[in-house]
Amino acid sequence: MKCLGILRETQNSPGRVSDDEAILRAVLDALRAHGIETEIIRPDAAIDEESIGQWDLVLPMCETYPRLKRLLELSRTLPAVFVNHPQAALGCYRESLIGMLARTPGVVMPRSEISAVSKDGTVAPPDFAPEGGFWMKRGDVHNTCDHDVAYAADARAAAAIGRDFRRREITRVVLQEHVEGDLIKFYGVGPGQWFTWFYHDSAVARKLAFQPEDLAAAAESGARAVGLEVFGGDAIVSPDGRIFLVDLNSWPSFARVRPEAAVQISRLALARLRGKKAGKIN
Repeated sequence: MKCLGILRETQNSPGRVSDDEAILRAVLDALRAHGIETEIIRPDAAIDEESIGQWDLVLPMCETYPRLKRLLELSRTLPAVFVNHPQAALGCYRESLIGMLARTPGVVMPRSEISAVSKDGTVAPPDFAPEGGFWMKRGDVHNTCDHDVAYAADARAAAAIGRDFRRREITRVVLQEHVEGDLIKFYGVGPGQWFTWFYHDSAVARKLAFQPEDLAAAAESGARAVGLEVFGGDAIVSPDGRIFLVDLNSWPSFARVRPEAAVQISRLALARLRGKKAGKIN
């Protein structure tokens, strides 16, 4: 059996290039220990029927739309198992994501709206925050730089952020309510196989009371809705104990828990391969 890993584009991995590569290589190392032949390629390498068709398992970290669309096309005709499936990775594009999560039972999100960025950078303020501050996030991929997600404290700040987006040819944004509370980052595999979390900044977190089982349930419900098997994201625990799912993404870096995550991801991949061999999955 053979496994191909596809690295994430450098521009889609700000400050995380080495961490992203490290988790993918760690998973491939774990698979080789089980006799799986592996190879890793850069995302700009050839992605076509000849280059992908020889592999039984494909682990794509890539995020750009043309590459994911090409992998999606290939997944419809080739027998390889994809983890995550290209359709799930595309589902993490924010404009698609908030719609799916809003329809998912068990998931609570901050109020969110999708808005166009006009040619002069103007963005209409959201109905939920006519005077207060809110978050502005590019509507497609996750961060490519530190100002793809920005807090607009007032109309003047929102206008400046909108102009910055337009200069960078970002024409669709997600406007999201600001929720006070503790920011939590989480990682998962399965969903339902393995889950862990930590405070984004433990030094400033208020350690507000919540049930970790509820966090896991919400994150895993969101992952299932999108089709993610290897996932991470952000959540806010509010002072009243509510858990708001803020973001989900495909193939995070797992930097803090890399050794354990690599074992869990390789277990998932091996199970998928065995299922394919037994004729239980496509």
